[in-house]
Amino acid sequence: MDLVIQNGTVGTAGETFKADIGIDGGKIVKISQAIETGEDVLDASGKYVVPAGVEIHTHIDSVLHGMRTVDDWFDASVGAAFGGTATVVDFPLQGEDQTLWQTIHEFMERAGGNSIVDFAFTPIIRNYTGETYKEIPELIEEGFTTFKVFMYYDWKVDDYNLAKVLDIVGSNGGLVSIHCENAGVIDYLIDKHLAEGKTGIDWHEPTRPVSTEVEAVNRVLSVAEELNAPVLIVHVSSGESVKEIAKARTRGVEAFGEAMPHFLTLDKTAYDDPREAWTVAMTPPLRSKENHKTLWAGLRTGSLITVGSDHCAFPLEDKKRLFKTRGSKFTMIPHGIPGIETRLPIIFSEGVSKNRITLSKFVEVTSTNPAKLTGLYPKKGSMSIGSDADITIIDPEKEVTIRNDHLHGNTDYTPFEGLKLKGYPVTTISRGRILVHDGELVSDRGHGEMLMRRKKIDTSII
Repeated sequence: MDLVIQNGTVGTAGETFKADIGIDGGKIVKISQAIETGEDVLDASGKYVVPAGVEIHTHIDSVLHGMRTVDDWFDASVGAAFGGTATVVDFPLQGEDQTLWQTIHEFMERAGGNSIVDFAFTPIIRNYTGETYKEIPELIEEGFTTFKVFMYYDWKVDDYNLAKVLDIVGSNGGLVSIHCENAGVIDYLIDKHLAEGKTGIDWHEPTRPVSTEVEAVNRVLSVAEELNAPVLIVHVSSGESVKEIAKARTRGVEAFGEAMPHFLTLDKTAYDDPREAWTVAMTPPLRSKENHKTLWAGLRTGSLITVGSDHCAFPLEDKKRLFKTRGSKFTMIPHGIPGIETRLPIIFSEGVSKNRITLSKFVEVTSTNPAKLTGLYPKKGSMSIGSDADITIIDPEKEVTIRNDHLHGNTDYTPFEGLKLKGYPVTTISRGRILVHDGELVSDRGHGEMLMRRKKIDTSII
């Protein structure tokens, strides 16, 4: 065998047990109480050995809000690997004059030869045209099984096309991810506040209240129920949205929710501090701290079944510069925060180490379920014979204070600056190859491969 991981505690989405892991040809080939031989051996004594993270919510090397995100695929993938993630499914935005396939091809070229982690794509639909609707079944047949739509921004979907996308994607075996915000109400509130001279960044959150998310979530759930279509509600920020997803699931709606580290750990008081407010300018905005309890409960009970980062990295100084040069209005601040590297460490520390979730639930929401939702399971997200040897070793006693200076992206801040963590990834392996070990980058640029996926999302296994 090429590599043996010895003496670790193996964590899967279903159980935890002591075992050695044998890897050969990039695959897991043996799971046993004791494996004595291997070309290379890693001692995981006192550590957890889990499926490497699968990240399905990023915006890498992409033009949004009139500027390009600062991390290219090498930088972002290095951050992912240091944070315990070995697979990234990115959200490329369809160009105004592009087909979906042309968008995917452009981003395949950006990632190929650069990324050190494996990658795939969920295109964001911008052009609701006959050509786009003709493409969707063809793309699903080729293994591009997931799509995303927004209910806000210039590329937002209207209700007619929301229904059409859900119907066509769902009936062909795919899955739609949806950014849920009521655009009309938000735009009215923005205009009202600006007319009253309320232009500072502290007005970002009040113009996007919880009600605008909950209404949009309910609208999506109603349409999905009518059309019997599966749907993933991304970046759920409020406890009320969790409750609505839970109620829909009891009615038989195939509704899945996505949690995020910032909504589980940060709160809207950050907007009261002018120095901190810039670091949390994202949509939806942070909510009151009272939501944390319901969000964690949503992860435990299955209303929220995955955790993404929404990694969308712009330099903080550019956010401030654009605010000033675009009229000093909060509406001119590019939305998005970095988070690809801190996703797993935060969920482990705040979840497992603080007994909010079990180790198995941690594996389920950071690796196994994301792989299932994107048609990558059991190739990814699984610790089983024949699966890709994508493995992360976590030291549960390692204490780290998050500092942007210690992270590996190109941006100049992290919204989690100063957050103290207990438990941290120390080794990340992709297809049997060590990417990161003991704080050192081992992999060369371009190790990552483009992943084709199952032609139908099997929601029965989620």
